[in-house]
Amino acid sequence: MFAYMKTAKARLIRFLEGYFESLGTDYGNVNSWGKDTLGRLLDYTCGGKMIRGGLVGFAHDMYAGGSPDAAVAAGAAMELFQSAFLIHDDIMDRDEVRRGKPAMHAGYAGLAKEAGLRGAEHLGEALGVCCGDLAFFIAFDILSALGIDGGAKARLLCRCCRELEYVGLAQMADVWQGASPGGATREEILALYRCKTGRYTFSLPFAAGLILAGQDEDLINRFVLLGEKMGILFQIKDDELGLWADEKELGKPIGSDISENKKTLYREILFARAGGAEGEKLKTLFGAENLTRGDIAFVRAAMESLGVRAEVAKTENSFYLETLAMIDALPASPSSAPWIDKLRQLLDYNMSRGS
Repeated sequence: MFAYMKTAKARLIRFLEGYFESLGTDYGNVNSWGKDTLGRLLDYTCGGKMIRGGLVGFAHDMYAGGSPDAAVAAGAAMELFQSAFLIHDDIMDRDEVRRGKPAMHAGYAGLAKEAGLRGAEHLGEALGVCCGDLAFFIAFDILSALGIDGGAKARLLCRCCRELEYVGLAQMADVWQGASPGGATREEILALYRCKTGRYTFSLPFAAGLILAGQDEDLINRFVLLGEKMGILFQIKDDELGLWADEKELGKPIGSDISENKKTLYREILFARAGGAEGEKLKTLFGAENLTRGDIAFVRAAMESLGVRAEVAKTENSFYLETLAMIDALPASPSSAPWIDKLRQLLDYNMSRGS
């Protein structure tokens, strides 16, 4: 699986480099921001793991699709969707670092400061919003130009629109919940994981690849459900990394979920179990600005002593076994067996990754 995804990433980067180069003259004729923005967005997009884009090609190739070029282009569009969401997400979460570098809006704020402009932070956020918007528009520009059957293109575009709508609604819930002092139910948390992360990280790329491979809705729906499970696991792992990962490997500060009061499984179980002075102190830390390393260490110690981390690990393992069973139940043939094994490898990677 790792070799496949490495090759897929190289293809995606080549496509994006060529596509952005083709946009350069047109964008440059609009104003001086054109080529600068393309350069920043290209660098930003190519700096990720490109899992979503790779999974489009994976699902397409798994069922011997006949549109490899379209699968690469659609995969590139998925990566631009991801860039747009991350750029906007960092603004909303007030995260200044992404992948070990300044977040997009932080980079623009730095430009404004160098130019001596007032309100540099707000200006950086405004430019970041515009850059994220452009990523969405470029992605749909790529999808609209796919040289495939019109019916398949319509199915693909409609599915992309609907899935991105789900992400938008889930993000609204995430932002509102983060600002609310109360908690969230287990069902609300899992619904957020499913629609903000799971479906667009796994379900949508799987569906896009299968549409391009000419597969029917029954098979697509099986992969959509599989993607939801894999995505929930992905988000649970992200929550864990946000608390315990090596900061340099993760590429962003540890503890941001605490300061943003994110309603995670960790928080839900922690607040259900903590009491007394410990519980009161935890209430002051979740949602607080300028957390110290000592504050974060206190939260982590509470999670360990109250068995929160162990409880989440049990939930994670349950989802893992369910997901593995869904992979094993996929329609098998001599040609599909190696691909099914790669899905198992992807699942195992998700459980062990460090960033």
